Amino acid sequence: MGSVITLTTDFAARDGYQAVLEGIIAGINPRAKVITITHDLEPGDVAGGWYLLKTHYRYFPPRTVHLAIVDPGVGGRRKMLAVQTAAAFMIGPDNGLLSFIPRREIISIRSITNRKYALSQVSPVFQGRDIMAPAAAYLSLGIDPACLGPKCRAMVALPKGKPTRTRLGIKGGILWIDRFGNLISTIEADLAAKGKDVMVDGTSIGPLRRTFSDVRSGEPVAYIGSGGHLEIAVRDGSALEFFSACRGDDTEILVVPSGKRR
Repeated sequence: MGSVITLTTDFAARDGYQAVLEGIIAGINPRAKVITITHDLEPGDVAGGWYLLKTHYRYFPPRTVHLAIVDPGVGGRRKMLAVQTAAAFMIGPDNGLLSFIPRREIISIRSITNRKYALSQVSPVFQGRDIMAPAAAYLSLGIDPACLGPKCRAMVALPKGKPTRTRLGIKGGILWIDRFGNLISTIEADLAAKGKDVMVDGTSIGPLRRTFSDVRSGEPVAYIGSGGHLEIAVRDGSALEFFSACRGDDTEILVVPSGKRR
């Protein structure tokens, strides 16, 4: 059976770890099409993996298997999960990486424990290679997810800063910074309603706009990005440099009612 398997990791390319995943998959299902979402996450960047998977997974064919390995707790007590939805399968550690999936879309969550679907020798420090990659490959062949292990009731939630309501409005931080220097906030579209002003570390950049061309070159702009989050950019420039921004809550993004200031 030919199927699509995506890879999202913090492995980079230097050490060959990502190639080993592809080799394991090819040995089990040589007809699978392997597509890389990214191998360039910073080491242990669970929040970044969460955001990229959340943003991109819906654009793949039905029954795609998404293999995500950002696993600073490898070999510890955390589970390895196989999550089935109506449209896809997800394989990854239970550390919040897969917790973007809406509960209403989940058919089952299973702990991967059946060594029949793993390599014969398992390293406690490379379970992505020895357990999760084989599980993804077998799912692409059409095995029932129930074969992988018992059901779980829930997943660990991402330990990321969530937007909060303050007396001024909705306060969030920076979840991701893309290669263009655009700041993707933790504030999703439903909380960033039109007709409100956006502030970055106390500096107002005006109301939400539709796109970059709504401001002049060199000016900052706030808009709803393609991933459904409030984003801050600088037209023909870098918001990262403009605001000397940092990921996390060190840079404050505030959505306030129009005309209201600190």
